[in-house]
Amino acid sequence: MKISTSQFFDRASQQMVQTQNRLSDMQVALSTGKKVNKPSDAPESAALLRRLEHNILQQDTYRKNLDTLNQRLQTQDATLRSASSMMIRLRELSVQYANGTLSADQRRIASIEVRGIREQLLSLANTKDANGFALFGGARVSVDAFDQNGRYQGDQTSNSVEVGDSRVVSNRRTGDHVFDSVIRSKEDSAEESVGFFKVIDDLAHALDLNEVQDVQRSIDELGQLHQSLLRSQADVGSDLNLVDNQVSVVEEQILRLKGVQSQLEDVDYAEAVTRMQKEMLGLQAAQSSFAQLSKMSLFSYLN
Repeated sequence: MKISTSQFFDRASQQMVQTQNRLSDMQVALSTGKKVNKPSDAPESAALLRRLEHNILQQDTYRKNLDTLNQRLQTQDATLRSASSMMIRLRELSVQYANGTLSADQRRIASIEVRGIREQLLSLANTKDANGFALFGGARVSVDAFDQNGRYQGDQTSNSVEVGDSRVVSNRRTGDHVFDSVIRSKEDSAEESVGFFKVIDDLAHALDLNEVQDVQRSIDELGQLHQSLLRSQADVGSDLNLVDNQVSVVEEQILRLKGVQSQLEDVDYAEAVTRMQKEMLGLQAAQSSFAQLSKMSLFSYLN
């Protein structure tokens, strides 16, 4: 098949333009460090990269949630540790002053310490996190969990935070669960629920009035309240361990995803430079041969 002069020029110019386009794409890749700079560079890889970017962003969100949750849990743990120490001291006082040989004046002096501890416990129950939100108020985070009379002001909402694919961790604990109540038997054999701070108030009142029997009753009640605090503390510790483990899982996931992303996206500079040099040599050869062949026309022969 004979090739006309116009066909020769068209084909040669198209080949050189294609080579120049490939060189241009290689220059962009070398300057950005990315093999895929627009979807048309590699449609399948571009679609996969978009999915990888979405997954990495999702894992980053989990990581931020874990950091926030860890801070909140650490604050809860420190608060409950302090509260536990104070409950131990209250129980020591109740055992000590349940002794019938002590005087009324000694018990009145002890009631001052009990009330001081009570105020410290109330302050701990109203602890706020770094954002100023109540730790133990459920979803009512903008108000104190307990009022000055020790009545719970929060709600029963116990929210959870998403920290992984199908993995959630408790974010808020309700104060009436942490600072629990006890069931007290009355003289008529009826039972009543007595709140955390009411138990302590009753102990202080019994010490003031030298009511030894009521002081003795507080020993068991304070023990029950302390056990409730210890259960909450263990629950927080369990969540902290879960968060630590989940941080490792998320970080490994991010590392794996970024590894796949790098394989698809990042330029192998040595290989890219070698390819570019070959393309440049090919373009130079094409340009040179085109220049030589373009002179071999009928008019050149007649001249």
